Amino acid sequence: MTRSEIREERRRRSQARKQRRRTILLSAGFLLAVVLIIGITVGPGLATRARNSSTEGLNTEGPVALDSDAGATHIPAGQTGSGYATYPPTSGPHYATSTVNLAGGQTVSSPADWGRYDFVLPDEVLIHNLEHGGIGLHYDCPDGCADLGQALDDFIPNGNPALFIMSPYPGLIEQTGHRIAITSWRHHLLLDDPDEAQIQEFIDEYINRAPESVPFNQY
Repeated sequence: MTRSEIREERRRRSQARKQRRRTILLSAGFLLAVVLIIGITVGPGLATRARNSSTEGLNTEGPVALDSDAGATHIPAGQTGSGYATYPPTSGPHYATSTVNLAGGQTVSSPADWGRYDFVLPDEVLIHNLEHGGIGLHYDCPDGCADLGQALDDFIPNGNPALFIMSPYPGLIEQTGHRIAITSWRHHLLLDDPDEAQIQEFIDEYINRAPESVPFNQY
């Protein structure tokens, strides 16, 4: 091959490399533009739906009526929520993930760790647990009721309290006339005695059926 032919071959290869780079850059730019367009036009809608749709994953039927929707607004820890539709509330303003300081020196997160508590938890914490698919087991016993507490505790699976949160709830009798409240996102059941069949049916129908029911709830 002559020198001129060698130069021509090099020139041809150089032009081919430039053309490949140009094609790659144009393709990458096109794909990026498509992604941006999708993000602008579709993404916000999906995000809004995921955050604001209170029926996402929700069982709207079952053995008890669906409670009115009080929203799912995040408020700073320590601020008092308002506008709740039921007592106890089953939706509405609640604390975002943070450390919450309680009277008596206790602290909890929001949502709180699953399990049984011997002290009162704020509604703004409990609602966050319900939003994650949890079942609330609450009781009001001004004169003490160890047997009732144990009866409710029996509904929590041994060794794995995931998706169950149990705590005393002072004022329940005064406000509702009942001493037991079983709650889930936008559902509640009021009882005077721990009716095993009713409570278990409620759990089976509504556990992990909430806007933020996700696999990592199970721990």
